[in-house]
Amino acid sequence: MKLYFDKQPVASYDDLLLHYKASEFESPARSTVPLLSLLKHGGEVLNSIVQDFTEAHLEFCVDPVLGVGKPSHTDVMLLHGDQSLAIEAKWTEPRYATVGEWLAQGTNPDNRRAVMTGWLQLLQPHATKQLELGGFECAVYQMVHRAASACAAGREPALAYLQFSPLPDGSAPHSGQLLDDLGHLHDLLGRPEKFPFCLLEVVVKTTAAFEEIRDLPKACPETAEAVKKSLCGGPLFEFEGVRQYAVGGVRSAGAGAS
Repeated sequence: MKLYFDKQPVASYDDLLLHYKASEFESPARSTVPLLSLLKHGGEVLNSIVQDFTEAHLEFCVDPVLGVGKPSHTDVMLLHGDQSLAIEAKWTEPRYATVGEWLAQGTNPDNRRAVMTGWLQLLQPHATKQLELGGFECAVYQMVHRAASACAAGREPALAYLQFSPLPDGSAPHSGQLLDDLGHLHDLLGRPEKFPFCLLEVVVKTTAAFEEIRDLPKACPETAEAVKKSLCGGPLFEFEGVRQYAVGGVRSAGAGAS
């Protein structure tokens, strides 16, 4: 599988790490850490997710098609021919703002409505109903533009949220909330069979290498260097399996059950 950072080819896994901002590694509990470890040491679990995709684009950027705003940065965009699978990784990250909350922020509400309207324009060809901005207030804004990014990347899009489990403290993640949010957005699109959504819950077990960095202080440049060094070394996790929870659609968006 060919590796890219956004649209730029990279020669190796270690080269890929050089393209990330240092801030991505200033906490060992960010989802970037198990995601990149999965990419290097995921074995059969990784293969079950990747399946026939031939390109993996890390931090895949899609600019808003209307208004002025930051691009959507999808954690991994898998591509093969016309197929695209946008993957957003989660570990300890909280639920993001809804569309209604996001629209209420900032100093230029007209521009925010334009940006959101642009994401809906990308989604519309893959929806089975007319999309109206007012109907999306309770949808998670990040989820909307990740789904739109999948549509921008391929004519046969799919969306997956990848939740690592358990959390670093051993507790269960809030996978039910993610599944509900995915289902809500899929409903808003008219439950399109050819635009499947799913939740992938990847079961992990930390290794001794992760335990060495687990308690490093957050928001610290020294921590970023230590985490990056660890990612270049031996595995930080054992990937024990993946559970797939389909939201809708006829095309599998990844993995078999553990």
